Amino acid sequence: MKELSLRPYNGRLFYVKTVKEYERAHKNIFKEPDVLTCAQAGRFSGGNGKDGIWTYLVYANKPETIAHEMAHVVLHVFDRCGINPIEANGEPFCYMLGQLILDAK
Repeated sequence: MKELSLRPYNGRLFYVKTVKEYERAHKNIFKEPDVLTCAQAGRFSGGNGKDGIWTYLVYANKPETIAHEMAHVVLHVFDRCGINPIEANGEPFCYMLGQLILDAK
């Protein structure tokens, strides 16, 4: 499990590459299980962690799935902050998405 920065926004983001890591991390972070099917290529979860800090957990293991799941995270972060993701020609969204994908490598 790898923690990625959501800078400059509040909250935490954890990234895993396997289903087993995801299921273990989800139970540890959110105090409840989330069991994936074998066919699921990725998953995004968000909520208050058991320590009360808003937390995201992403499972993805292919570049296209990483981009897809991280886009969900950025859209959710922006929604929580009241930011329109297409404002300023989408630049803040694109920069944050690009940084998260780079950090996930």
